[in-house]
Amino acid sequence: MLSVVRVHLPSEIPIVGCEVTPYVLLRRPDGAVSTDDVPETAPADGQFMRYRWYRIQSDRKVPICSVHPMEQATIQCLGCLKSKIPVAKSYHCSAKCFSDAWQHHKVLHERASSAQNENGAEEEELCGSGGSGVLSTAGSGSLSNFGQSPSINNEPVPLYPSGTDKNSGETWYEVGRLRTYTPTAADIGHALKFECVAVDSEKRSPIGPPTSVMTSHVIPAPTPTPRRLIQVNGDVLGHLDLDSQTSSLGTFTVLSYNILADTYATSDAYSYCPTWALTWTYRRQNLLREIIGYHADIICLQEVQVNHFEDFFSPELDRHGYQALYKKRTTEVYSGNPMAIDGCATFFRRDKFSHVKKYEVEFNKAAQSLTDAIIPSAQKRLALNRLIKDNIALIAVLEAKFANHGAENPGKRQLLCVANTHINVHQDLKDVKLWEVHTLLKGLEKIAVSADIPMLVCGDFNSPPGSSPHALLAMGKVDQHHPDLAIDPLGILRPPSKLNHQLPLVSAYSAFARMVGVGYDLEHQRRRTDPATNEPLFTNCTRDFTGTVDYIFYTADSLTVDSLLELWMRKV
Repeated sequence: MLSVVRVHLPSEIPIVGCEVTPYVLLRRPDGAVSTDDVPETAPADGQFMRYRWYRIQSDRKVPICSVHPMEQATIQCLGCLKSKIPVAKSYHCSAKCFSDAWQHHKVLHERASSAQNENGAEEEELCGSGGSGVLSTAGSGSLSNFGQSPSINNEPVPLYPSGTDKNSGETWYEVGRLRTYTPTAADIGHALKFECVAVDSEKRSPIGPPTSVMTSHVIPAPTPTPRRLIQVNGDVLGHLDLDSQTSSLGTFTVLSYNILADTYATSDAYSYCPTWALTWTYRRQNLLREIIGYHADIICLQEVQVNHFEDFFSPELDRHGYQALYKKRTTEVYSGNPMAIDGCATFFRRDKFSHVKKYEVEFNKAAQSLTDAIIPSAQKRLALNRLIKDNIALIAVLEAKFANHGAENPGKRQLLCVANTHINVHQDLKDVKLWEVHTLLKGLEKIAVSADIPMLVCGDFNSPPGSSPHALLAMGKVDQHHPDLAIDPLGILRPPSKLNHQLPLVSAYSAFARMVGVGYDLEHQRRRTDPATNEPLFTNCTRDFTGTVDYIFYTADSLTVDSLLELWMRKV
């Protein structure tokens, strides 16, 4: 007999727009236990699984803060109602919350106003009613304080039959009949119930009682504050609109981002994060929105799992005009689910670039060659255990379709080499980090010599400013007295004089330090960089570590920085 062994949710708190897929463990008629579904179209011994989702509503409606979704809202922006902005975005838990969020929140008003003007919509009178007062903030419109039992103006239209529990006075709206469900704005503030039961195919009747699980109240997805793109060429600091930014002749944009593989986003590692914020269904939508929102011509992502590349990023970015290249990490020291292996993915816009060549760097293979060449046989196993960490680099040679060839070289192909890598993370293996970076740079040198080609070196180097890998990248060499060189049990860094390269690499964000002039925004950006290294104060911020480990380097003899995403300050 088909039966349900166990049901649980990836997170008790569902998020609007984020698909919820319960974990359902089934015992099949043959006695096997599996999480594979048994749909009506493929029954097992005349039995299949039936699923139902319900929204449970009561007379008491709880509005949720649009900025802090774990908090109940106490005030509402009346300007949102006037502008017909989705009501869920109008709620805030306090006046301070609204004030702090105003710089981002006002963009919603501006866009709504622009849309109304384009559609010829006339301004409507704003009438506040039922509130206990009006709060005014300079330049921010009006806020209505909630009285008791405020309406959240999102009454549902049930797709399926509804019923009422007479004992509790609650109304159950059936909202879905699939195993998965994606909450909508109508669900905000309400709990959901998932129910599953085995059904006899012939009789069309349930086999035993249903198994169910309840969620907490649905919350809206938090809306992050967008970052501006700041122009840094010349003496003028300007702000570029990301939505309208296009690549002019000979100009392109690049984004590098470690997206944190789902296999590493665990509650043990990030115990200070709510579980719903760690779920892949929630994070993937936020990642996609942010990545697409920057309109970058070249995108370098690290920690992209194989299944997420194949099932999500590749098809989604393909829809937005990107071609994809991918290299997964090697697997000599890996055990477990092969689809959970992560790697580097490079995307480029088809209308801006065409793919010429792809190089794959496997540091494991380089380690094998190195040990064969310089490590005595008796020490090879020890050396390989230290060097083999499965890290890789993906190198793509692209040809620009928008290049300005100029009168001097008419018809010359404009090539660009883009390296995307993720360097060893272990902090006690500084020699391995430096060796991996040196190996990558030597490979790039060979490409540069053969093609005389501009280069970008992007990635998560797991090395802070001032470390030996950063020094090698930025200075072209490592000082022989650098403290990192003291850790070299295999002798792979000797002599230190060999640790060099001839690529004229410069870190992109050091452009802020070279900017001329004064101004409020310019000084803000300078204060967000380390004056000793000219790098951002941090690119990674967690409870246990705040610092810079991610970089975009470029060859300064052939490329220049035109604009950069603004740097943020950490809020404590």
